This record gives sequence, C-alpha cells and structure tokens, in this order.
Amino acid sequence: AIGAVAGVLLVAWVVLASPLLAVSEVQASGSTEAVRSIAERVGGEQKGRSLLLVDTAAVEEEIESDSRVADATVRRGMPRSLVIEVVARVPVLALENTKGQVELLDMTGVRIQTVKAAPAGVPVVKGGSGVGDEASVRAALHVLTVLPESLRAKVRNLRFDQTGSISFELSGTTIVWGSDERAELKARLVQILLTKKPKSILVSAPDTPVPT
Repeated sequence: AIGAVAGVLLVAWVVLASPLLAVSEVQASGSTEAVRSIAERVGGEQKGRSLLLVDTAAVEEEIESDSRVADATVRRGMPRSLVIEVVARVPVLALENTKGQVELLDMTGVRIQTVKAAPAGVPVVKGGSGVGDEASVRAALHVLTVLPESLRAKVRNLRFDQTGSISFELSGTTIVWGSDERAELKARLVQILLTKKPKSILVSAPDTPVPT
C-alpha cells in the first residue's frame, strides 16, 4: 500500500512539479513578425509551468484577443515545448484619419491597427466626414470584394463624396462607381472597359456605362 501511494505521489510530482515536463521553449510560427512576437510573449508566460497543465485554449484566446491576429493554434510539443501557430489578419483597406494616420481593416471589417502609412497595395479611403462610418466601410469593402483579385491590389485613392458616391483610381483610370448598388455588374463593366484604357469610366448608372 505504501508503495502504491509512493508511486501515485511520484507520478503527481512528475506531472505537477518536475522540471522534466516544465515548459522551457516556445516554438512560434506565423505569417508576420508581429504576430509571432505576440505568440512568443503570451506563450512565454507559460514557461516553468508543467506542460500538461497548460490551458491551451486559454493561451489561444489570449493571443486572439490582439486585433492583429486572425487565428491561433496552440499544442503541446512533448516533453517541454509549447508549439504555437498564428495567422495574421490581412489588411485590405485603410481609413485615413484627421491626424494623417490610417486605420487598417481586413476583409471582414475588423479594425486591425492604426499606422502611419498603408502597406503597398492597400487602398486608402479618403473623403468627407462619413469616411469612417460603418456604412462607408461596408461599401468600400464590398467594392474590393466584387473586384477580381488582379484589380483589387491596384485600387488607389478610394474616395467618398458627401452623398456617399464612391470613386477611385485603377491602373491610371478614374472609376466613378457611385453607390454600392449593383456592385457585381459594375465590377464586370469596369473589367471589360479597362481593356480600352480610358481616362475615366462612369458606372454609377451601370445600364449606361460611360468610358471617356
């Protein structure tokens, strides 16, 4: 009986307190250096804790609480490693603020972070007082969603006027998009009419598009 108790205590010690299973290394991988750093910081808080007692779900939740992170997966790498894989949110739109900075958004509308300048290929929304309201954000994201990927990265100077009408530059051509209505048709028209390399394309009334 004493031997059995001793065996149980030994197992408990190995699981709970032995340095043999204490987290000593965090292996973080991610699509950007920023999210890798987040994973390393949060994972590092588990160092010294028994690997078997690490609440991987809680670690994932803490990493994902950072708006720059889209998804995190945490698993145990026996005997002493915590393995973390992180996916960064990808900015597709930037909102210019009154301080000259831009707020980055992903395709779902999540606001990622505020930076001094938008990354290459991310269109910046400029315009009137409503540029940051939810309706404007949804409209801008819808424009980017319906455009083919080959054109999406070429969008520049996306603007709203006081009526909510959208315009932007695309491969040197000014696109007057108008409202967000019938966006799929407008995207097809823009793709077709761009082959003529006009100075501007008006698709605000998509039944009568006007290249000039």
